[in-house]
Formats: sequence, structure tokens, C-alpha cells
Amino acid sequence: MPDDSSPLQREHPRPAGTVVPWTQQRQDMPEMTGDEQLVKQTWEEIDAWTYSFLWHCVVSF
Repeated sequence: MPDDSSPLQREHPRPAGTVVPWTQQRQDMPEMTGDEQLVKQTWEEIDAWTYSFLWHCVVSF
């Protein structure tokens, strides 16, 4: 029986594949007057690229 500290059993602080999730980033941003959905989509795309880049650096070097 695995204990609660097992990597597969513990709660992770953010969703898989993200560096800074949108919910956390949104708290640090001022009120938006434009299309928040567009900003969210752009943030999530940039964040996914950042996550991929970081993993590339880990695996390649």
C-alpha cells in the first residue's frame, strides 16, 4: 500500500503542463477592459511553450 507522500498520490500545486496556471496569473493582473478570454488563451499558449522549453532544456542538457 503506497503512502500519501508518493508522487502519484499527492496533490500537485498546479495542473500538468503548466508553469504558472491562469488562475494564479489572473490574480496578479489588474482589471481588464478588453476580451479576457483572448488574454487567457494567449497566456495558456505562452505558458505551454514555456513548459515545453523548460523540459527540452532538462532532457537535452
